[in-house]
This record gives sequence, structure tokens and C-alpha cells, in this order.
Amino acid sequence: MLGKEFKNFITLYYLLTLDKKIPTDHRKIRNRQGRKIHKLMKKAYDIPFYKQRFVENDLTPDDFHSAEDLAKFPVMTRSDLREWMQKELENYSEDDGTLEIFKTSGSSGIPLRFATSVREAACMNANWIRVTMFAGYHPLRGKMLSFLTTHSHVDPDKGDSFIQKLGFFRRKVVPEHLYVGEGMRDLIELINSYKPEMIAFRKNVLVRLAVYAKNNGLKIYRPKVYTPVSEMVDDITRKLLIETFGDGLFDAYGCNETGSCAVRLPGSDDYYIYSDTHVINIHDDDDNLADEGRVIATTLYKHDFPIINYEVGDRATSFTREGVRYIKRIMGRTNDLVKHANGTETSATELMKIPNGITGISQFRYVQDSLDQLSILLVKDPGDDGPSKDEIEKFFSQKIEDLYGYPEYKLNFKWMDEIPPDQNGKMRCFICNVKENKEALS
Repeated sequence: MLGKEFKNFITLYYLLTLDKKIPTDHRKIRNRQGRKIHKLMKKAYDIPFYKQRFVENDLTPDDFHSAEDLAKFPVMTRSDLREWMQKELENYSEDDGTLEIFKTSGSSGIPLRFATSVREAACMNANWIRVTMFAGYHPLRGKMLSFLTTHSHVDPDKGDSFIQKLGFFRRKVVPEHLYVGEGMRDLIELINSYKPEMIAFRKNVLVRLAVYAKNNGLKIYRPKVYTPVSEMVDDITRKLLIETFGDGLFDAYGCNETGSCAVRLPGSDDYYIYSDTHVINIHDDDDNLADEGRVIATTLYKHDFPIINYEVGDRATSFTREGVRYIKRIMGRTNDLVKHANGTETSATELMKIPNGITGISQFRYVQDSLDQLSILLVKDPGDDGPSKDEIEKFFSQKIEDLYGYPEYKLNFKWMDEIPPDQNGKMRCFICNVKENKEALS
């Protein structure tokens, strides 16, 4: 494997070879994807973890020539990946310059430690750069503002490099933890003075910026494009962000294990799946291909530590156009389930839709702490003089009663100036703290 000293050169190579514009010839997309899938499965066949899966299911690489063929292969869970990576990293040394070790935030359970080769990490970086190009950002001439968590290898205290002083690859990286409370004013001033063409912050930071600006009558410079890193955007948030930052919102979807795999560009209703680097299939609960269900992702560029049929943990709706899949809506983590007193569990998706039916809210979050209590955290939109807090509470109460057929939960409304992010920095819209459903009410 290549060492880290070659990473920048490999990144440049991939940047030159990956699509810089979204392809539209669906026949060519399928043919290219089919070749890449077959090549990936031939590589995976030589890896003991995957070889066992081939053998146990009476499969060979010759069984895989299309995205649909991947449905024959067993789904890999987070637990499967963790077990494989623990074996791979048993003899790993920190002095090994051929691997990069990543850790997930743990938002869906226990944090996961996994390896990529330098080549894979370089392709992941190149993939992200070209995604920004899809959205209209020019990395060579552009100017980006991001948090340290987005580019962890950058020293925020270090000045511009020689190349950046010449006006190329300009970016400013700031530590996220400095900008809380009244520190948001400092961040707004920084944005207004730096005037970035692109902003890459976490969703919760963009939301808090928008709310703070509204509350204090401040204007924020509108970049050409901006994206909420590491977090999905609900419809309420989308409306607030566009009002504050303009129409340049692009929503990239993925996870640490796969890198970014799909993007919804400004003005688009659908997510394009990067056909040269990823496959996303949607499985129903019986693991059949479907248009609505669980997101199952495969990385076509990872041959050293492949990610094949990985259950990301989200649900989505999708459609196919001339055999190429597009995503309509991503509905969040499958482990964010509403628990009921009768022992059943249901998706929180319908709860997420309720705020779309009323104005006057800039943030919301549901927290279920017991089988009969549901807290609803809300932030009033300071720029909306529409429904009052009482009217909004009545609306939520009626919609939740309509949803479950009877007043199943005692609703605790909590109005806040802002909803803080989770400890890992992310902002979930539904949190269930009921560990088990054995305590069903009698």
C-alpha cells in the first residue's frame, strides 16, 4: 500500500478522473457502474471477511454485474463491520504510514473505529472536492469557511500558505467550540468580513446563526453555496436556512464509513447518487429491493477495505429513471424509533412531518424519556408574527393525537432560545431515551 506522503498526489489523480458534472446518460452510468461492481467483487473475493460471505451464500464475483445484483449479497451491519475491523487492527501500529484510522461520532450507538488505505482516503477527499464542484463551487479560485472538525488536518492558528496567498485554494478554518452564545455575533462578523463563496458548518451551527441573526436584527453575508456537514436537513430547517443564507444550499448525504455518497443540489428535489464511486440500494424489511425502505450503501472506490451492502441506519424513498436510482427523501435513523406502551415501535418519520404544517418555528426536537411522556422542544421564529405559542402547542397536540388515534403521551412543551446540539456536535430531531420496552404500562 502507498504511504501518506503520496496522499496529495493521489487526491489530485482522483480529482482529475472523477466526474465533475453530474452525468445524464443513464445507459453509460449503468454500464460503467456494472464494470466497477464486478471489479470490486473480484477484489473482495480475496479478502477473508468477504470470501466467507461469498462461500456461505454460494456466490462468486461473476454473479455481480449491476447495482441490482448486489441485493444477492448479505447486508453488512455496523456490528459486522466493527468485528471485522477489530481483527484487521489487532496488529496495527500507529507508526504504520499506509493506513488512516477513522472514528465515527457514536450518534447511532457505540463509536466505530475503522481503517482505510491512503489511496481510499485520497479518493474520499477528491470525492468531497468534486461534490462542491457539482454545487457550483470552484476549489481552485474559491474561498471556503469551515470548522476544524471538517478539515481536522488544518491548523487554525497557522496563516495562509504560499499558494493561498496567491489566491488559490483559500479557506479559513475556525474551532467550533468558540462560537456559542454571544460568540455567534463574532462568527457572523467573521463571515461578513471574510465573504466566503462556500460555508461548510454543522446544521446546528447554521441554524443557531440564523436564529441569532433574526433575534438581533443582523444580516449575514450570503455565500454562493453552503452545506450542513454531517447532518440531514429537515424541511423546517431548509426553509430557515434559505431565508438566511440564500438559495445556495446543497445537501450532501453519507456517513464516515462510506464518505459522501449522494447530493441534493440547489434547486433540485432529488438526490443524485455518485455513480462512479457509490451504489445505494433501498431494501425493504425482507431485504428485497424496493423504492422505500432501508439505505444500503456500497463504495466502489474502496478495494483495500471494501464497504459492501452496508446498512447505514437510515430510511429513504427513491425512484429509478432508466435503471438509475435517485433518492427522493431521507427520513433519518432507523434506531430513532417511537416506543409505545403496548410493546410496539414505530418510525419517528410522521412526527418529523408535523412542523411542516404550521409556521412560526425555527427549530424543533422530540425527546421521549418514558413510555407515556413526550417532550417537544421548540424555538419560536423571531421573524414570524403568525401563530402564537399556544396555537402552535394546540396544533402539535391535535396532530399527535390524530397520528396515534388517542392521547397516548403526556406532552411537555419546552420553549427555548435555541436547541443545543448533542454531545457529539450533531442535532437530532428525535431522541428516544427509553432503553427497553419491557416496562410496558399495564
